[in-house]
Amino acid sequence: GSRATILYGGSVKRDNARKLFVGTEVDGFLIGGASLTADHFNDILRVVNDAHDDDSN
Repeated sequence: GSRATILYGGSVKRDNARKLFVGTEVDGFLIGGASLTADHFNDILRVVNDAHDDDSN
């Protein structure tokens, strides 16, 4: 069956993105302040991408 998509809208940073994403029902993030700095935003993207790749293997 289908399930609702869950987007986490709390404080997402490079340091907590993996923990929030891996082993949870979270499908994605609503990134606020971290998106204002390209380096911080890219760090979060890398962390989630790496976690997704690890989970796929």
